[in-house]
Amino acid sequence: MLVDIFTSTLRTLSRHKRYTFLNVLGLALGISVFLTMALIVRYENSYDATVPHASQIFQIDEFFHPSGHETSENEAVSFVPFPFIKQDFPEIDAAIRVMQIPLVVRVGSKLAQEQVTMTDRKFFSVFDLPLLAGDKATALDGPGKVVISAEKARKYFGTEEALGKKLRVDNSQSEAMVTGVLAPVTPNQTMRFDIVEVIPSNWFSKPAFTNWGSNWGTIWARIDNPQAVPRINQELARYPVLHPGNWSKEMIREVFGNGGMKLIPLPTVHFHNAAIGEGGNSLALVSILGFIGLAALATAVINYVNLATARSALRAREVAVRKVLGATRYNLIIQFMAEAFILVAFAAAFGVALTELSLHWVNTWSGWRLSLDWGFVLCISIVVILLTGSLAGIYPALVISSFQPAAVLAASKTPAGGRVESTLRSVLVLLQFSFAMTLAICTLVMSNQAAYVRTLNRGMKQNGLIVISALNDASLATRQKEIVARLASVPGVKIATRSDIFPHHLLNNDDWTRVGQTQKHAMHWGKATPGYFNAIGARLIAGRFFDTQHGQDYVLSDRGAENGASIILSRLAAEQFGFSSPQDAIGQELREVGLPQTYRVIGVIDDIRFRGAKSRMAPLLYFGTSGPVSYVGALVRYSGASEHVEMDRLAKAWAEIAPDVAFSAESASDIFAEDYRSDASHSLLFGIGSAVALGIASLGLYGLSTFNVSRRMQEIGIRKVLGAQTRDVLWLLVMQFLRPVMIANFVAWPAAYLLMQVWLASFDERIALTPLPFIIVTLGALAIAVATVLGQTLRAAIRSPAIALRQTI
Repeated sequence: MLVDIFTSTLRTLSRHKRYTFLNVLGLALGISVFLTMALIVRYENSYDATVPHASQIFQIDEFFHPSGHETSENEAVSFVPFPFIKQDFPEIDAAIRVMQIPLVVRVGSKLAQEQVTMTDRKFFSVFDLPLLAGDKATALDGPGKVVISAEKARKYFGTEEALGKKLRVDNSQSEAMVTGVLAPVTPNQTMRFDIVEVIPSNWFSKPAFTNWGSNWGTIWARIDNPQAVPRINQELARYPVLHPGNWSKEMIREVFGNGGMKLIPLPTVHFHNAAIGEGGNSLALVSILGFIGLAALATAVINYVNLATARSALRAREVAVRKVLGATRYNLIIQFMAEAFILVAFAAAFGVALTELSLHWVNTWSGWRLSLDWGFVLCISIVVILLTGSLAGIYPALVISSFQPAAVLAASKTPAGGRVESTLRSVLVLLQFSFAMTLAICTLVMSNQAAYVRTLNRGMKQNGLIVISALNDASLATRQKEIVARLASVPGVKIATRSDIFPHHLLNNDDWTRVGQTQKHAMHWGKATPGYFNAIGARLIAGRFFDTQHGQDYVLSDRGAENGASIILSRLAAEQFGFSSPQDAIGQELREVGLPQTYRVIGVIDDIRFRGAKSRMAPLLYFGTSGPVSYVGALVRYSGASEHVEMDRLAKAWAEIAPDVAFSAESASDIFAEDYRSDASHSLLFGIGSAVALGIASLGLYGLSTFNVSRRMQEIGIRKVLGAQTRDVLWLLVMQFLRPVMIANFVAWPAAYLLMQVWLASFDERIALTPLPFIIVTLGALAIAVATVLGQTLRAAIRSPAIALRQTI
């Protein structure tokens, strides 16, 4: 029986090749988009799921709610309260500090800059990660020991058997021994540990361990008893006041306000950190991608069911003949359901193949590392086959199989389902185009925003500027000036300077006041050495730049220890201090809260957007210095050579003057590219989704137009006999098919507008939401729809009335 069913199904499908192709292609595309989005959603929602005891691990954040300011939150925290956490909260089973810092790593002649994790000896008590080699109990029980990932073991030692081998970290005088090799981890893990060592004892005097305002890393805790979490959270909310460190309690209350610290469960950290501006993909974006997948599948299923039920009406005569020849209704039901399931299975197999082909491109565009999990994919595919096959086969199986042979064979034409079924099909087409147009509008808006950010005027010259972060190595602190002078002599270099303020690098933020006033203003401050403002292309709008001829401009001591040292403000900083114009700020005196020195404003520059387009413009305050700069980067302005050539020249010069430090540099354009790269990738995904949705909707419209036109041939013939012109018939048919597409605008426009209003609100710099993308998509959808139905309608409109009247279905 199964062989007969399969043979009959293939015979039926081969007689309707175009119908079969449209159905399989439309459904396969929908299934492929759905599977791809499902894999993305699963990847994002399963972050840290493979970390042992993930539900018991918590990140401890700082959150701030000072009077008159919005609430903010940091994953990077001060380590001041760490020594008291276990003492005050016995329910915390283990706690560690984690700092991930780019440091130089050397093994023999191999030299590179790596992300090194500085942590406590109890590291494995919190992150109980599996080891390929080594003993967790002793791997980090003292200095001179290091645990590395399997990937780094292969990089530096050529094999994962690295246990007992030695490497040098941060140009220390002694080598560290590899005492453990971490097993490979899944790519969707928040904390990645390439090289792990215990925090050196001489680091405990650094600001991160003594100063609440210095946030260098994260604190992680393991709490085995979930009932203890609410009480710990309640106590942490006021923790800074209990342990003020070297700050006064008044200063703690002023900075934190009603804020404090709180626990963030590891399984939620990925989306939480994205929500507080610490990078990653937001939960809202992942939810939207999941919705796109569901909607694409729904559109494909609707399209499939629509075409299947429409074509099934044409098989009424076949059913009647088979009943006359002895087929029972049960046989017909089995036949129709089998055909539906076989066709859907073909489409699902095609969709899975398309998904596998697309994953490489999705990973390349988006930075994800998705893989085709066959267990997950097969489970979803089986559900799709059962659901879609049932929906598509139930109508012909139950309705068409119930037709009476005499009535069908006596009729001049086959039944069409009536006005209700025709209206239902139009509604389904409307829903398909509504979804496709919504996605297309969102794609245009996102693409325009990404293009806007890419060409955004940041107040500085991006092209021709290279930032060398390798200068920040601690071993080079006393040689910064010498190294920058050598870089300045490289062919093509026009200016070489250094600073701790450069693209995507704003670290220091403190409160300042005007002398004689009490109102405080948070300022991002940093240091500039000679040539800095020319190197970044800053525009002076009042006063003057720092000058080596003025003794108070470039001072050797930290932050200008003497009163009257010069400072330069940005336009926004001058406005926040209440100066009526940039010129009015010149000569005015300012003071950092908590320090006695006063500083004199000598210049105001135009605003510079060093941070991303989603972050607010930062008010800037500069000191001039001729001494060492902490957290420094070398800034090189060049011309007359390509970026690649100039980077090679700088690397060679660096190897000569600082051979013990790996060269690490990036162009300002590449740094700023991070601001729009993810949004451009996401808009590309939206674009693929909208293209697939429009394609599926067009396939459905094409199939329905073919069906409806063939059924209305006699009507068209009568209209032409009664005097209708070809253009009249053509206009009538085209407008009837376009009606659901035009009505779809009333659904797509409001939906897209609301979605993009919410999305654009996350940007400080954003485009205006104009009607243009909506109009372009509407015209494009109408053009696609016209092109889809024009062939059938034109053939029907020009057909001779005599031929049309003789046609039967």
